[in-house]
Amino acid sequence: MKLTVFRYKVWDHQDDDHVHVAPYYAIREYIEHLEGATVIEDDHLEVDESDLDAHGRIAVRDEGQ
Repeated sequence: MKLTVFRYKVWDHQDDDHVHVAPYYAIREYIEHLEGATVIEDDHLEVDESDLDAHGRIAVRDEGQ
């Protein structure tokens, strides 16, 4: 089955001006359970469910690969 996964960013709890873009795409349900995480709506992929890890994530591939 194909699923849509999204990039997401996580805000630093100690510094509101600092954000970290995670090295994964993940299903929306996983992202919504992370504290301080926000879905990047414009950055998404459709992947096979079997390509995801146990958390519903897939690592971002380097552009050179």
